[in-house]
Amino acid sequence: MISLGLPRIPQRGRIFSSVFIDTFGWGLFAPLAFLYFSYNTGLSFSAIGSAVSAGTLAALPTALLAGWLVDRFSPKAVLVSSNLVTALGYGLYPFASEWTLIAVATFLVMAGDRLYWASWPVIVVDLASGRKLDATYAAVGTIKNFTVATGALASSGLTVVLGHGAADLVLALNVVTSLVAAVLLAGVRIPATRPGPEPGATEEEQENPGRPAPGWRDAFTDHAFTGFCFFFMLLTFAWALPSTILPAYSVEIMELPDWTPALFLGINSVAIMLAQMPVTARVSHVPRQRLIVRSGLIFVVVFTGLYLVTKVPATTAIVVLVPVMLTFTLGEMISLPAANALVASSAPAAIRGRYMSLFQLSWAVSGLFIPLLAGFVLDRGALWVCAAFGGIALLAAIGIQATAYRIAPADRPGPTPRGAKTGAPRPDHPSDEAASHDPGPSESTRPVSTKDVT
Repeated sequence: MISLGLPRIPQRGRIFSSVFIDTFGWGLFAPLAFLYFSYNTGLSFSAIGSAVSAGTLAALPTALLAGWLVDRFSPKAVLVSSNLVTALGYGLYPFASEWTLIAVATFLVMAGDRLYWASWPVIVVDLASGRKLDATYAAVGTIKNFTVATGALASSGLTVVLGHGAADLVLALNVVTSLVAAVLLAGVRIPATRPGPEPGATEEEQENPGRPAPGWRDAFTDHAFTGFCFFFMLLTFAWALPSTILPAYSVEIMELPDWTPALFLGINSVAIMLAQMPVTARVSHVPRQRLIVRSGLIFVVVFTGLYLVTKVPATTAIVVLVPVMLTFTLGEMISLPAANALVASSAPAAIRGRYMSLFQLSWAVSGLFIPLLAGFVLDRGALWVCAAFGGIALLAAIGIQATAYRIAPADRPGPTPRGAKTGAPRPDHPSDEAASHDPGPSESTRPVSTKDVT
């Protein structure tokens, strides 16, 4: 496989090809997903929307089940299953002619999504460590943005040529790409290593291997981690800017042309495609916690700028919004790989899936409340929008600063009892990173002491 600047991890050809194929198929169908039910049923948009919402909400608890499955079986098994479940859900779409079937099909698709995000970040930890984690997550983000965009463009072209008939074709292609991705992932060889004693375990615990295995209680009582997940959930509210907030804000509040939301969303996607991996490499010397805090402060600046541009003429506003959107994209790019890597590499090996599934709930929970908040503040004007979302970003940055540095070191070698105060460098300090060290397979899969996202 051509390098393309992709990080050198084992079997990267299969890994990155599966991501490319899977997300291309999703990009093909995503623009037509909601319309598909309108084309094939006599239901109103309100009925379709309520069925989709019901299926999405019902799938929310599967995130926790996914974490248990990852720890009980393996991240690879769950990742392959996620593609199969997703293919089954999309396969039901042509038969979803009534409310209940739409809800069931949506449930399966969203359940597959929950399985995917609980297992994918964990499988990366089995193949990479140190700052290669960040680089790998950055590469996945780059590939996803590229393939979703190209898939959406291909879908638009097919719709122009075939009209409504394109929906059935792109749906079939989406199912096929999910199955192909599952086959590729099934062939990935993951080193089978049995987790040893947790590095932070006491002598008594290490001498008593028959003690109860760690589980959900350990994850929920890790207050630094759960606190971080809560404040990161607040941070994810800012991610609603390109797709949820800005379209209505720019057209209805700023009275800009109807084509401006697509322009700014395109700027965001293209910038990520071109700059995500170079930016991640550029900030590889900065502690992950600091990057996530900085992103919160960047989002505060973005929403402040978003309010200030309402004071200038429309033509000037369009020009000024370009650097505002690029600044927002920078916040995304520095925080997302860092957050995923921080959580995935710092969770106890035996319950890494549980940690990751809790972390991924950050996105699912905020997704339930963002539309409600956005609708409320958009009705009240620019100041309300920017004060609400900017204030949430500031609160998130403060909370992450208070909690993220208390999470046990991600990649520091050697045992460090949880809660111990030493003169060692703080967690995730550049001197502790493996940025210049390329560990062998045995190192990359060893258990680490006690997810967050981006």
